Amino acid sequence: MIDAFTNLLRLVGSFFPPDLSAAYLRALLVPIAQTIGMAAAGMLIAFVLGVPLAVAIATRAPGHRLIVAVLSALRAIPDLTLAILAVVVVGLGPAAGIVALALFYSAMVGRVYGDLFAAADAAPLEALRATGASRIAIAVYGLIPLTLPDLLTFGTYAFECAMRASIIVGAVGGGGIGTELAGTLSTLDFHRTLTLLIVLVALVAAVDAFGMLARRDPRLVLLLLPLGLISLWLYRPQIFAFAHAVHTFATMFPPHLRASQIASLPLLIAQTLAIAVGGTVIGALLAFPASLVAARRIVPFAVAVAVRRVFDVARAIPELVFGLILIVTVGIGPLAGALALGLHSAGVLGKLYAESLENVPAAPIDALAATGARRLPIVAFGFLPLALGPLVVHTLFRLEWNVRAATVVGLIGAGGIGQALYQAQQLFFYQQMLAYVLVTWGLVALSDWFGERLRLRLGWNFVAA
Repeated sequence: MIDAFTNLLRLVGSFFPPDLSAAYLRALLVPIAQTIGMAAAGMLIAFVLGVPLAVAIATRAPGHRLIVAVLSALRAIPDLTLAILAVVVVGLGPAAGIVALALFYSAMVGRVYGDLFAAADAAPLEALRATGASRIAIAVYGLIPLTLPDLLTFGTYAFECAMRASIIVGAVGGGGIGTELAGTLSTLDFHRTLTLLIVLVALVAAVDAFGMLARRDPRLVLLLLPLGLISLWLYRPQIFAFAHAVHTFATMFPPHLRASQIASLPLLIAQTLAIAVGGTVIGALLAFPASLVAARRIVPFAVAVAVRRVFDVARAIPELVFGLILIVTVGIGPLAGALALGLHSAGVLGKLYAESLENVPAAPIDALAATGARRLPIVAFGFLPLALGPLVVHTLFRLEWNVRAATVVGLIGAGGIGQALYQAQQLFFYQQMLAYVLVTWGLVALSDWFGERLRLRLGWNFVAA
């Protein structure tokens, strides 16, 4: 134990001091611009595609179950695999990153916004439906206004996620900070790794601040529109290698595993679920109490801001970096993966929980305060019940996210489907890779089913005519 702690201190110490030389910081300007541009362009496409899909899901439009299945299938594809497939089609560079981000975050926005819509107050929606309003009218005049604060909260978080996802995308040539970070890790240049992590923390904090302003004035979101359009033009694909892509995709079929690999699947699935569930539970247990002192309507502003900066740091550090550090302490295996996901998830859920608490309607809280209730009863009987829907939505989505993320930490030896998938991918065993992707899809579909059953039990099953 002492040796492990000593190794941990030695590893952490090797990151200091960061390289803050003027020459290196100037060299980072292009990767930073690429990262922001990829996120803006990818998310612009994601919102254009995802919001209509979310409305279809929430209003139970014809074919909504097929939409859910397709979105689950897209979300089940690990970031690394999705980025490689994008590179196959459009070549190296930010264009591949935009394609990969757009595909995944269209599915992400469609699913989570659909859940947030479904958790909206049913009474106004039923009143709209009774007038014979169409699904579009119900969305424009009911679903979106009722859930706008939570939509903005998750939307800014998704933009932040897209910037962090560039780390994985960049590892296979997608450009941006991810390419730089992958290079520093591969060359053990940890001083510059720390510099890049500091840049990521700054970007995360900037997006968090923008999200706070956007919740006060939603029109600010429109500022991202020209940024996304400009980025789409600047980083447009230069090639379309469709013949090569078709040949590559054809080699993936039919999916195939050897008998020994099939026999090992139960253990791999169990490890993946243990990493995902363990990481989510750890993250939620750390995030929930901390979120109560990060909500600006509950505690003094200075206290909330200080706690939020801690969340920013936890979110900005990728699961892979957490995993590399934890492996030194607890060794290779699922425990390191679960702890890595837990620490990162604490930063994510802490932010989302805190903002869900801030987004509750003011009138019920003011009514409780008018009775002379103290702060704790107001939180327990006011803030928490009113925020329950978004809190559950964010937790369930994080569980599903961590099923995918468990495949990412498998790259560093955490075990599970991810490690087997990565090995097949690296060796160009595409039939095996597709088989493991399908297993991951099954796990994501299982978490979707679990979430749906819970939402039905909570009564979130609004049906539009």
